[in-house]
Amino acid sequence: MADMLNDLPEVGKRSTTRVRAKLKANVIKAFEKPFVLLLVVGSFLAVSTVLAKSAPDFGWHPLALLQWSILGGAVTLFMVTRLVARADGQQEGSTGTSVRRQLIAYLAISGVLFIAPNMIAVVAAPKVGAGFVSLSFAFPLVLTYAIAVFLRLEHLQFLMGAGVLFGLAGGVLLAMSGANLSADASLWSVFALSIPVFLASGNIYRTLKWPEGAKPVDLALGMMATGFLALAAFTAVWGVPVVPESWTLEASVLLLSQTAIFALQYGLYFRLQQTAGPVYLSQIGSVAAVVGLGLGYLVFGEVPNAAKAAAVVFVGIGIILVSLGRRRRQGI
Repeated sequence: MADMLNDLPEVGKRSTTRVRAKLKANVIKAFEKPFVLLLVVGSFLAVSTVLAKSAPDFGWHPLALLQWSILGGAVTLFMVTRLVARADGQQEGSTGTSVRRQLIAYLAISGVLFIAPNMIAVVAAPKVGAGFVSLSFAFPLVLTYAIAVFLRLEHLQFLMGAGVLFGLAGGVLLAMSGANLSADASLWSVFALSIPVFLASGNIYRTLKWPEGAKPVDLALGMMATGFLALAAFTAVWGVPVVPESWTLEASVLLLSQTAIFALQYGLYFRLQQTAGPVYLSQIGSVAAVVGLGLGYLVFGEVPNAAKAAAVVFVGIGIILVSLGRRRRQGI
């Protein structure tokens, strides 16, 4: 009897270990699903745009906040992934010279294509509104699918094609929604609409040139590091102040918040691309468009006009049709 009582703590420990293992497996399984990844990454993209608009209110230049939060996000992601790898007993692999050269070129180009739209977004958000910038992220779906079909990465499929057309209609409505802006803001709205070109190009490039054997999280780290270096060079040349006007608690919290968002967002970004491909990945812009419009209203009181509201409806229909088309193509 005494032995049985002594064994109870061990039984409890084994039971707790099994529960934790099952919970971990369920979480991992959930984040293997493209739809879950799409919603999470797209929502974080919208939140980061909203935080960028808040930067001047807390003494930050938007580009300075972007610069340090990208670096902080990369460092945070590196530390977390290495701790997890060490806990699981994983070891680092070695790569040959030719593979390293391919990886360096890949990360350099990916970093530029990554940082350019982010720079435009954070600078344009205070001018035209977080909702408008978020909605401009809806365009890459159209461009990515068109390029993918042209390069024969995707086949022309009715439901996906229809979804892309709905996304295009939403983008046109978005462009119309900026007609009543001031002359200066109108110029920035046109500038913001260049974001999809960079994003679509990046979506296709990363798929075509994905380094053999590279892990998604390592590519995310490299892309963020090269993006930081490119942005640091830009801010140095243009004399952008890289620290806030004063280190208030609010300024520090904003930096930490943006850092955490980037670590999570781009930690899952490449996983989504690897799992679902460039066209499905490009829908993060559509998710960001819808979420960002809502956050723009809740946080900044940006009331969407009829064109923006209609754009949300069309973008939502586009997401549904593309998702259904993908499932049908895969026979799910």
